[in-house]
Amino acid sequence: MFEDLVPRRKVGCLFPLTVIDYNPYEFYQMAPKGIMLVLVPLGLENFTREDVERVFAPIDQQIEALLRRGIDIVVQAGVPLTLLVGPAFLDRLLAHIEKKAGVPAISMTLCVAAAAKHLGLKKVAVANKWNEQMNATLGEFFAREGVSVAGAFTRSMAPSQFLRMGDLESMQLAYELGRGALEEYPDADGLYIGGAAWLTLPLVERLEKEFGKPVITNQVATMWQLLHRLDCWSPISGYGQLLEGR
Repeated sequence: MFEDLVPRRKVGCLFPLTVIDYNPYEFYQMAPKGIMLVLVPLGLENFTREDVERVFAPIDQQIEALLRRGIDIVVQAGVPLTLLVGPAFLDRLLAHIEKKAGVPAISMTLCVAAAAKHLGLKKVAVANKWNEQMNATLGEFFAREGVSVAGAFTRSMAPSQFLRMGDLESMQLAYELGRGALEEYPDADGLYIGGAAWLTLPLVERLEKEFGKPVITNQVATMWQLLHRLDCWSPISGYGQLLEGR
């Protein structure tokens, strides 16, 4: 008698950090009723290839933990992880997850690049907390979708640094970097604000109204891709052009 009250879809998420707060908070603001987020923390400590390989070493156990919850799809969350290991590593990882789990697997990084292509962006400005090499690899992911990077407006920070930031401070930093990127690179036809470990959802419409250009974030791009892959897409208002279906 409770069939109408249980989740219709379950999204398994391999999340990079040990503490998980902003991701589910923003996910449930956008997600249609009946979609549940199932999170497994990986415990990333440093922005290094070695630490990424360490957290993914027990990938089969991580997948098994998600499968016990009856998931319908797996999300590899955390764009910095993929930037530290590159496209070839990510391609192998997603193929392994799909084979092991028997369900589709997507990556936030690929969702972002696909969203930029879907919006018709040719040149995107990026704003984030990552270093120069990571942003160079980010450009490789965009290039696979035919999108170039106009430039990056950044403040490079280690995970231990940005995890100490308060809610308002993190949102303010995301806004300042996003605004700075669009001002610094006026020839860009859109903006990508990278990172899920800060609050970005309230900034999407604000920056779109200020600059008249589409704004993509990890959360928005992933939700857009998820709803299509789960065959339950319908436009969502209030979070920018991508989710509004423009």
